[in-house]
Amino acid sequence: MATIISSQRHINDEIVADKLAAQDYTVTLSPVFEIEGDEYQVVLDGHHSLEAARQAGVEPAFIEADKQMADTVALIERGEIEDFLAATRIDSDYYDIETGRDVW
Repeated sequence: MATIISSQRHINDEIVADKLAAQDYTVTLSPVFEIEGDEYQVVLDGHHSLEAARQAGVEPAFIEADKQMADTVALIERGEIEDFLAATRIDSDYYDIETGRDVW
């Protein structure tokens, strides 16, 4: 099972409240990729929905992005993982969404 990681730590409480009200718990993940033998997926969209799911005590609905959903997926398909990680970095180092700990 891949470790789900993110590089967005800033969460807007108003957006989370809207997601809770709409029961929007959908989180878009990258395809699985490997670094030094470990498998990862990046949260591409749905950081606020993920937080809403946590607050509601429900499982988020994870969906995997394809090239039509996210241009950066092509970087993974070409094996350009470093470029992919640079292109999808938001406001922090990458961290494990379950533990909150930085992964690198």
